Amino acid sequence: MSLSVPAPDGSDEHSLAPERSAWPAAPSTSNSAHLALAALGFALLGILIYQTGPRELATHLSVLGWWAPLIFVPYAVSSAFDAVGWRVTFVHFRPRLWLLYLARLIGEAMNSITPTAYLGGEPVKAFVLQRFGVPLTEGATSVILAKTTLTIAQIAFVIVGIALFLLRHDAGVAPLPTVVALAAAGVGVALVLIALQQRGLVAFLARGARRLFPRAGLAARLAARAPEIDARLRSFYGARPRAAAASVAFHFLGWLTGAAEVFVIMALIGHPVSIGDAVVIEALAQPTRLAGILIPGTLGVQEAGGMVIFRLLGLPAELGLAMMLLKRVREVGFNLLGLALLTWLRPRRATA
Repeated sequence: MSLSVPAPDGSDEHSLAPERSAWPAAPSTSNSAHLALAALGFALLGILIYQTGPRELATHLSVLGWWAPLIFVPYAVSSAFDAVGWRVTFVHFRPRLWLLYLARLIGEAMNSITPTAYLGGEPVKAFVLQRFGVPLTEGATSVILAKTTLTIAQIAFVIVGIALFLLRHDAGVAPLPTVVALAAAGVGVALVLIALQQRGLVAFLARGARRLFPRAGLAARLAARAPEIDARLRSFYGARPRAAAASVAFHFLGWLTGAAEVFVIMALIGHPVSIGDAVVIEALAQPTRLAGILIPGTLGVQEAGGMVIFRLLGLPAELGLAMMLLKRVREVGFNLLGLALLTWLRPRRATA
């Protein structure tokens, strides 16, 4: 597989030059705030494991045995749905699905390990596509659109999960007003996200990229192309509403596959849950992660949230911790794969 291809005529040919500064720098280990937040997450996770009991956790996890690799399957499928949802946002240049799949693995790895509200890896996705000849304007526009439709699908998924949770505890009509209010709020958030893209969002993203990757040329390149990207964003939703809806639908399937991951993990450790409960667990886990959005990988916060959710469902809290730890193992595995791909694709310095 070639690591670079000629850019299409009239595209960003000069952007494909293998300059070191063109690629985002790896996160700096000298960032004291980053390290402090990571240490806080590790400390919280250690406390949770200690209070739950390492032996009890080990008992739950040891049941996996040779079936352990299956925990990686649902996320692999979910990433495929998300790659398809991303692909339909392209207008003039439609990359192959495998390229979007790899670019997403790389970007999500960066999102996970950097305390940037799950945005640090989005510019990296555009750079990976550019490396394979996708014009930066097209790639950056698609990244923004896909992030928007992914977020809208996530909101819808959380609302579905909350509705199922309310129905689980009350079979009457009382939950209906709450669900309607949440749906209205979700529509409002979606409209705000779209409205922001009508008002020069790219300039803001370029400034954020400059702060996050000070040695990279991404912010300057995005700023130079901001007018064209903003114009594409403004026209997309009006000109291609079906593509926007299709993108949301594929991303929603991706979130549902996340619930399948919960279902598979609980079955593998010998404590199966219903499909409805799996949806509730995965849906309620989304807002709990927001509490640790500044901690790399929401370390510790994600596990604590899992324990709280399981208690709300009347399930043992230690099972919630065990499930979240297995999710963490899967996350680490895919993050390592994404970082390895990023290292492989980084241009090498020319040797004398």
